[in-house]
Amino acid sequence: MSKIYNEYLKLKEQNPDKLYLFKSGKFYIFVGNDCDTINNYVVLKKTNFSNESQKCGFPENVLNDYLRVFNNHKLNIEIVKEISSSGYNKLNDKIIKYLKNIDINQITPVEAFKHLTKLKELINDEEDC
Repeated sequence: MSKIYNEYLKLKEQNPDKLYLFKSGKFYIFVGNDCDTINNYVVLKKTNFSNESQKCGFPENVLNDYLRVFNNHKLNIEIVKEISSSGYNKLNDKIIKYLKNIDINQITPVEAFKHLTKLKELINDEEDC
C-alpha cells in the first residue's frame, strides 16, 4: 500500500467524518471513500491509485477555488500536506545520510562492495522491525 493510502486509513480510523485532502506533488488528491464522497459535490476525474483505492484531485494552483466550494457545502475537509514519518521515511533518511558520507571519487571496488553490503543490512534490519 502507498504511504498516502496508509495515512488515509489511519486518519479515517481516528475521525471517519472528515474528508482528507492530500498534497501529492503539484496536486491535491482525495483517496478511498473520500474520492467517492467528494464526487457527490464536485466532479473530479477518478483514476486508480492502488489496488485498494482510487484517487481524484486537482492542481495545487486551484486549491483556494476548491476550498471555497467545499466550504459552501460545509464539508469537513482536512488538508494533509505532510505524512507522518513512517519506518520507510526513517530508512530513507538513514540511507541518504550514509550515502552522503561516501566520497565516490576516492573509493575502491572492494570498499564499494562493503558499502553496498552495509546498505543491504540497513534495509534488512528495517524490514525485520
